[in-house]
Amino acid sequence: MKRSWITRAVAVAAAGVALTLSMSAPSSAAQLRFAMLVRVLGNTAFELAKVGAEQAAKELGIDLIYTGPTENTAEGQIAQINSLVDQHVDAIMITANDQTALLPALQRAQQRGIKIVSWDQDLDPTGRSVFIAEATNDLIALAPLKIVKNLIGTGEIGVISGAADSTTQNDWVNKMTDLTKTDPDYKGITVDEVTYGDEKSDKAYNEALGLVSKYPNLKAIVAYSSVAIAAASKMVEDQHLIGKVAVTGLGFPNEMVDHVLGGATPAFAIWNMVDVGYTTVKVTDALVTGAITGAKGETVDAGRMGKLTIGDNGVIVMGELQTYDKTNVKQAADLIASVSK
Repeated sequence: MKRSWITRAVAVAAAGVALTLSMSAPSSAAQLRFAMLVRVLGNTAFELAKVGAEQAAKELGIDLIYTGPTENTAEGQIAQINSLVDQHVDAIMITANDQTALLPALQRAQQRGIKIVSWDQDLDPTGRSVFIAEATNDLIALAPLKIVKNLIGTGEIGVISGAADSTTQNDWVNKMTDLTKTDPDYKGITVDEVTYGDEKSDKAYNEALGLVSKYPNLKAIVAYSSVAIAAASKMVEDQHLIGKVAVTGLGFPNEMVDHVLGGATPAFAIWNMVDVGYTTVKVTDALVTGAITGAKGETVDAGRMGKLTIGDNGVIVMGELQTYDKTNVKQAADLIASVSK
């Protein structure tokens, strides 16, 4: 069984591996240099991906550059791409803030022999060889439903999503709702209503309050928004409903630790950014060294993540989301706090 990413990251920190812009010795002629280009500096999720990237770079003896613009703009990333081309890096691993605006700069980099791998947020396939996807929409939809099944067995649930016009979040909710109707594993779970918190804490709180008021037999609230899950948990605490109405969904350990330890949210899920960073470096190394080309059906040895297969359009899906509960949420929150300093 794989050790949790938290344990691995803490072990690295304990060994004295500093979270610096370049984790290895000065580049030699034979040493590969990869650049991890994020959408904007200072984002906790990207800092966590950096932890995993540094772990993989250390294993492979790669010089890792971590960089990004100070503002989340295409212009900022284009400037960074051009700078990295001038530095003659071997690969650029990018989470793109625009699907098309970056293409000319990235295609120029490809013409110079630089390999392009996207992760977290994709771009047009003509601008990269491979995309590392944390999970499919199906897996994201399924994760909170599996937790609900474990928490309540059967019964009525309410759903809080983000904005009503969010295509991605609506897809998650629709897929989850369909599973309660078509998958025998989730027979007996009834979705009473889907509401929208619009990524605002006060609105999500009121939506959660409305659900428990409107449906007296409600057993759980499922939030497909990190804002909504925290707000719904606070409502359950304020209304003394811990043990009566469970809250779960998608959230971040640093925002949910108190709600989990207090019992309002017994468990929740989110994708694992440390493993995303680790996998991205491993896949990029395979691409640069010629072990893969990015073609459908090729397999990649991703180290501790096992063998991964390239799918349509050069997409590699990592797998299921990670679940957090009282056994691991505090350690995860502490790690996030450490990389956020």
